[in-house]
Amino acid sequence: MASSDRSADFAPLEGSTTALLTTYRRGGEAVGTPLSIVVTGGKAYFVTAGDSGKAKRLAHNDRVTLAPCTLSGKVTGETVEGRARRLPPDERRQTAKGLLKPTRSLFWSLVTYRLVHGKKMELFEVVPATSTR
Repeated sequence: MASSDRSADFAPLEGSTTALLTTYRRGGEAVGTPLSIVVTGGKAYFVTAGDSGKAKRLAHNDRVTLAPCTLSGKVTGETVEGRARRLPPDERRQTAKGLLKPTRSLFWSLVTYRLVHGKKMELFEVVPATSTR
């Protein structure tokens, strides 16, 4: 799936708008999903439907990996490990102001799922696994 190289930070994701997010089922099985991301301030952000499989998996296990990839999920760079968390409403409002710009793919992911699919969207923050939030 992805390179076995691990990085202490998200430098491999800088400039990438799409990443392969790997989350883990309760049994430890890895599940990869390409999605839109924004990397800023040493953290990565993504949106997903609150009832999605990845949101449910993250509720039980915050361990993730991210790797830059194509829209189809073909990994194009180094994989990094991280810890993800759903941002609570007060943090989400503040954080989203700087991230959700119409010129960024993350904005269009949110619009598509919310308007077209009628889903309640959640904003997740990923910090490097070696970081102490």
